Amino acid sequence: MLIGYSERSHRSHIMTETNTREKILDSAEYLFANKGLKDTSVRDITSHANVHLAAVNYHFKTKDGLLEAIMEQRLIPLSRERLKLLDKYEKRYGKGSVPVEYALYALFFPGIRMCFEAPHFLRIAGQIVSHPDEETYKIFIANFEDVFTKFKEVFIVSLPHISDEDLMWKMHFLIGSMIHTCTNHRGLTLLSRGVCELKDQEEIVNRLISFCAAGLRSEVYSHPIEQDE
Repeated sequence: MLIGYSERSHRSHIMTETNTREKILDSAEYLFANKGLKDTSVRDITSHANVHLAAVNYHFKTKDGLLEAIMEQRLIPLSRERLKLLDKYEKRYGKGSVPVEYALYALFFPGIRMCFEAPHFLRIAGQIVSHPDEETYKIFIANFEDVFTKFKEVFIVSLPHISDEDLMWKMHFLIGSMIHTCTNHRGLTLLSRGVCELKDQEEIVNRLISFCAAGLRSEVYSHPIEQDE
C-alpha cells in the first residue's frame, strides 16, 4: 500500500524530533558528568548537540527539566530490572523466602552494570548525592522509593530478628556501599596502586554481596566506654 506524502512527512517529523531529543539528552549527560551540573549551561548543551536553543525549551522547558529527563531515562529502567530480578527469585523460592544473597544480587547487579554501560550518568549521580540541590535530590531519591520499599519487605521476612530501625540503618549502609563503589571506584584504583579495579561485573557484585550480607546479619556493636585514667 502506498504511503501518502502527508503520512511520510509526519513520520519524518516524529523521527526528527526523537533524534533531536536524544541528541540533547546525550550531550547534556556528557557535559553534566564532565563539566559539572552547575557549570554546564543550556547554551553549552545546545552547542555540543548542534541544536537550537528552542529545541531544549520545546522538549524539556528548563535545564532542571532536562536533568530530570536524564534521571528518568536511566533510573526507571534500572528500577524495573531490579524488580524483575527480585520477582524471578520470589517465583523460584516463594514470597518471603528469597535468600538474602539473592535479594542483594537483584539490587546490586543492575546498578553495577550501569557503571559499565552508563558511566557518565554515574558521575552525575555522584554529584547529586555529594552536593545535592534539595529539589534535585528529592527527585533523585523519589525514583528509588518503590524499589526500597519492596526490598525492605523482603529483608523484614528474611531477617526477622532485626528491628525496623536497625534494618533502615543497615539498608542505608549497604546502599551507600553500592553508590560509593559505582561513583568513586577510581579512588580505590589509585589507593590500591592498580591492584583493585572495576573490571569484572560479577566479581564486584559478589564482593558487595559478601560484605553487605554479613552486615545485614550482624549484631549491633556496642563499643565499651573507656574510663579516664
